[in-house]
Parts: sequence; structure tokens; C-alpha cells
Amino acid sequence: MNWGHGIAIFFTCFVAFMIFMVVKSFQQNIDLVTENYYEQELKFQQQIDKISNNKQLETPVAIKYKSNKVLISFPPLPIIEGNIHIFRPSDSKFDLEKAVDLDENFHQAVEVDKLPAGFYRVKINWQADGKEYYTEETLNFR
Repeated sequence: MNWGHGIAIFFTCFVAFMIFMVVKSFQQNIDLVTENYYEQELKFQQQIDKISNNKQLETPVAIKYKSNKVLISFPPLPIIEGNIHIFRPSDSKFDLEKAVDLDENFHQAVEVDKLPAGFYRVKINWQADGKEYYTEETLNFR
């Protein structure tokens, strides 16, 4: 065994490791935040306006996680419509989308008992009284 053999073994192992890493990186699943990312980026000013409208409310939307339910309380405004998107950044298979369907007290409960524990974002796009609003909250499901 001399220096030439040692260097050849080192470079062979290095090349084998690099090939292994390239193969593994191609097998890795990379979920984007959203499929139409660029289209949503162009509509960003509308999103800023919705967030601004939400901040101007006297009673903001309250989002809580309690006993396998996401509890959402809306302000008392006439005819609230929209959608609720429960978004898991690490795996889009566990995303959940529901329409806003309030009870007489302007509350809605969304069952999340089938979703695994982890980090989620609750995104609510809604409109009432001719204005559009956007609310977002991060939650940890246990």
C-alpha cells in the first residue's frame, strides 16, 4: 500500500458518495407552498389590501385549537362568505379546505381529528359587506 493507492481509494469513495447523494436528491419529494406560486405573487397587492382590511376590524377573527377542532370566531358582520384553508407546510397531502359556514353566533368549528399532529397554518379568505379580508394564524396540532 502506497500513497497512490490511498489517493485512488479516497477519490473512488468520494465519487461513490457524490453519486449516492445525487440519486437521493432526485428521489426527495419537494412540496411547493402552492402549485400556482407565480400567479399568486402577482396578486400580492390584493393580499396586502385584504390584510389591511382585517386589521381595521373592531373585533378581529379569533382562531384557536381545542380538542381536535379548530374554533373560529368571526366579527358580527352581515353575510360572511369565504373559505378556510388548513395548510401543512411540510406535506400537502394533509391540507384541508372548507367553506365558511357560521352558526348564529358567528362561530365555526372545523374537525381536524384525522390530521396528524404537527405545525399548520390556518388561512381564511373571506368577504363581508362588500370588503375582502384575509386572516392567517399558525397552530400546532397535538
